[in-house]
Amino acid sequence: MRAKEPIKKLCEYCGKEFQASRQDTLYCSHDCNRKAYREAKRKEVIALTETLVSKKKIEQAVVDLSDREYLSISEAAKVLGWCKQSVYNYCHKGIIPAKRISQRTTLIRKKDIESLFDAIEPYEVLTTGERKPIESWYTLDDITEKYGLLRHRIRKIVNAEEIPTKKDGTRTLIAKGKIDAYFKKKGFDGSLNNLADWLTISGVMEEYEMTEQGVYVFVSRYSIPKKRVNGKLYYSKQHIDKLKNKGQ
Repeated sequence: MRAKEPIKKLCEYCGKEFQASRQDTLYCSHDCNRKAYREAKRKEVIALTETLVSKKKIEQAVVDLSDREYLSISEAAKVLGWCKQSVYNYCHKGIIPAKRISQRTTLIRKKDIESLFDAIEPYEVLTTGERKPIESWYTLDDITEKYGLLRHRIRKIVNAEEIPTKKDGTRTLIAKGKIDAYFKKKGFDGSLNNLADWLTISGVMEEYEMTEQGVYVFVSRYSIPKKRVNGKLYYSKQHIDKLKNKGQ
């Protein structure tokens, strides 16, 4: 749009001040306009070249790994075209055999990856089936109240274990059976619903004549199941009794 009066502007290429007759004028002269256009095109070529080089490096890395007998998690992810977390998930589930050599090193035999495809069954299209009733799902608040975990910890478990979720308006619902099975595997006893079976830190101190520091060390060392109710943490009395040889 042409302005009624000249507008003072700064050239976006050379930075000099000039009088513009249009509001959308960016450059002080045709020469600056031409140079800016060439600069933009040069940056596009550089970006495209960097993308192609990066892609070539990835392809070359996969080729270089073709003769390797053992692969790290990162290398296996490159071969499969996955992210590292996906490889870890399949290793944890036992689908991909892996050997932890040290705290920082886990190795996978390349032939174990290839053997995943030795027995190919007809591809099955998964059906969603009937929609589960709302009673078969937990909200995040339900899990927090029952198991005493904060929301971010619940989300990490759901992502790592690939537990089914769905949206109900603004709420995230989580498959009840799957989350219960996870905590049962971790030693949580679902029958302990009465708070009489749970103790706070002070309750543990009084019941077992322990210091506060001693309680924190004890519940952490033995991974005593806990839950949060109304902002307070409670620990499973049944599990503590078993460890203290007070249970039946």
